Amino acid sequence: MILRSVIKLCTLSILSFCLAQPAMALVARAQFANDVVDREPINDIGDTIKVMYGEIQRVYFFTDLRDMSGHTILHRWLLDGVIQAELPFDIGGDRWRVWSSKKLMPGFDGQWTVEVVDDGLVIESRSFNYVDDFDS
Repeated sequence: MILRSVIKLCTLSILSFCLAQPAMALVARAQFANDVVDREPINDIGDTIKVMYGEIQRVYFFTDLRDMSGHTILHRWLLDGVIQAELPFDIGGDRWRVWSSKKLMPGFDGQWTVEVVDDGLVIESRSFNYVDDFDS
């Protein structure tokens, strides 16, 4: 009888502790695309993009964020580890979709990374290689 009471008390304590903890912020999706239409990426362009001479290519970075209402997040674009742009977004709901884009031209080849930053902490990142194979 005492053992049952102790088990119930422990179970209730653990449950109340779990319920009292705030929901974890989450990046539900993060991907590169050629465009975003109706708040959704039209494709997933993968991790390698080839330089197209005579054209400017625009690459979009899309994120689907959960439980981050009231936060301001950044999309930080880096080329070979050097910051190229930081774009802030105010998150207005428990599910919020945001995207940013970068125009890529010949000469911008290298490894591009976009970091999702919340309060100074990188909570997600994705990378792609912008490859100039003209000499190949």
